[in-house]
Amino acid sequence: MPKRAPRAGVRRALNRKQLVLFYQPIHEIKSRKIVSVEALLRSRRPGGEIRSGVPLTVTAEEGPDLFRLDSWTMKRALRDAATWQRKGISDVRISVNLSAREFQEGDVSKRLKKLVTRYGAATDQINLEITESSFIDQPKRIARVVDELRELGVQLWLDDFGTGHSSISHLLHFRLDGVKVPGTFIKELTASRRCRSITKAIIDLAHDLDMQVIAEGVEHRGQLAFLREWRCEYIQGFLFSKPMPIEKFVGLLTQSSAASPPRGSRRRAEHRDLA
Repeated sequence: MPKRAPRAGVRRALNRKQLVLFYQPIHEIKSRKIVSVEALLRSRRPGGEIRSGVPLTVTAEEGPDLFRLDSWTMKRALRDAATWQRKGISDVRISVNLSAREFQEGDVSKRLKKLVTRYGAATDQINLEITESSFIDQPKRIARVVDELRELGVQLWLDDFGTGHSSISHLLHFRLDGVKVPGTFIKELTASRRCRSITKAIIDLAHDLDMQVIAEGVEHRGQLAFLREWRCEYIQGFLFSKPMPIEKFVGLLTQSSAASPPRGSRRRAEHRDLA
């Protein structure tokens, strides 16, 4: 019997409602408190097993289902964000990954406005994570899209910085809020002088351009110590939090909120602490 085309797997997962979002908190190093959370695509197998959605995303980028996948992810993420915002938790931003094709070809700002109106999420609490390949074509159009999103209050972060094309020129020509140092550099941080040099150079460059930095894939305290010393602002990884379903994440946020002092002066209560 012939194997099913991988592309059919994406369509099947969408049609059978097998997709689910998990959420991984991003912590501020200084306070160890949550400032944002990344929505991560997962697929739920018929037996209940949860698998990473990365293979689906890669396959979708080669076919016509990419926009459906992006649309599903954005809708679900904003709906979930509105859930915890209605509970009074308004200082935890949500980060959503956007494919290069969607960023280049889709009307992102218009669609985002419609979804915000539909679900009631706050635009100034949304981060969009884009890869360097998003900037390869149509630079004038991309610059306009970036400006439109920033006018909505949306923050734009460059994901997997240093692993794509023409990274530095992207930072020169487009107004971005921050960069994410990929886990491939962080993994060998304590063992490799080269990884330490590259990571430090990324952090210094971002700071010189008035951008902030998130380090991904932080798993042990040795990595945390280096990142703190180099003034990296935020970390994401198993050291503090694994990805979790929305119910658990909202429960933890609510529990943390109940334990926090009243917000009176709106010092952001400083951010939610789940460390």
